[in-house]
Amino acid sequence: MEIYQVKQHNLFLVLLAITIAISSIVKVEPAPYEFFMMLTIFLAFCYQYATFQVKHFWPIIFLLFFILINLISSVFIGDISQGLYYIMITFYLIISWIGIAAISNYFGTSILPFIFNGYVIAAMISVLFGIIAYIGWAPSIEKYVLYGDRDRILGFFKDPNVFGPFLIPPTLYSLWKLNNYGIFHKKGVGFFFVFLFLTFGVLLSFSRAAWGHFILSFIIYLFVVKKNTVKRLKLIFLLILIIIPILFYFITSTKIGNLFYDRLGLQSYDNYRFQNQMNALDYLIRYPLGFGPGQSETFLDFSTHSLYVRLLFENGFLGFISFISFYLLCLARSFKLLIISPANIQGYYAIILASLIGILFNSIFIDTMHWRHLWLLLALPFIDIEVKRFKNERI
Repeated sequence: MEIYQVKQHNLFLVLLAITIAISSIVKVEPAPYEFFMMLTIFLAFCYQYATFQVKHFWPIIFLLFFILINLISSVFIGDISQGLYYIMITFYLIISWIGIAAISNYFGTSILPFIFNGYVIAAMISVLFGIIAYIGWAPSIEKYVLYGDRDRILGFFKDPNVFGPFLIPPTLYSLWKLNNYGIFHKKGVGFFFVFLFLTFGVLLSFSRAAWGHFILSFIIYLFVVKKNTVKRLKLIFLLILIIIPILFYFITSTKIGNLFYDRLGLQSYDNYRFQNQMNALDYLIRYPLGFGPGQSETFLDFSTHSLYVRLLFENGFLGFISFISFYLLCLARSFKLLIISPANIQGYYAIILASLIGILFNSIFIDTMHWRHLWLLLALPFIDIEVKRFKNERI
């Protein structure tokens, strides 16, 4: 009976890994990831693989309050269809958070390798097809994986500003595994190339917010992860010696260089974007409850390009406070688990913490509310690290 149960658990976790592995295919909505995620959560509750504890109480309370504020602010909706569409996506993502948080609590640390290995597969597939199209080997797929006139890779996303940040958690994960194995170990060599490949993908997204996000998360990760400090410093030094010449070549000797320097400066639309955000904040005085979900594009000239401005404009001060409180609570949980977790899983929480702080930075410039990987990362700090569902568990 126990052997059957372990096999059943493994099959479920494989389904979860497959769900994460297709999470980068979001060119169309609803994406395949949505169907698989709902199926996974449905099966989890059917087979009682989802459990809740006291630690889930306050984040769920903040989320319920956020939903309530969304419903109240919906009174002011101008575009009903857009509002319903936007709020349905938000509700779905909240359900996905509740499901993943409950599943993670049941399986404990056993779930982490399945999620992060699936995440690496998703990122690698997206970058691979993007680079193949970028260098002109497959012109037939350019319209699916490139943005603009073959300038920026977006993989199977709709926006390179989402594609770039999506790659950052698996990039940090590959760095952590590389540090564990060592660069001269055969698995270490594999993770070294994964790290380089995904880092190159972030660069080719040509998203300034993603670059800042990557640098910030990378620095935070180096500060908070504590295992093998000397070994890690040696590895970082070696990576710098390898990566700097490669980047120098591409920036100075290829067409990437011109776009790279162009993206570093202010763009022609930046002033309009900042003015649009100021206009959105001006409305807060007259409409403190907000204009309703998904209404930024209806009442403003274009999107807010900021999570914080969108929250204030659409959901008012109360919506802003409830969501940010929920976010900070998840961040505090990840920091707590980073401190108390054993060395073999500590790297996971260094990655989660660094990525979530990086997304806080990215959210200044991009609306991150509907990023699927954000809600996944927000759920993982609610793992019960004491739970061990499998014998001889290896992380």
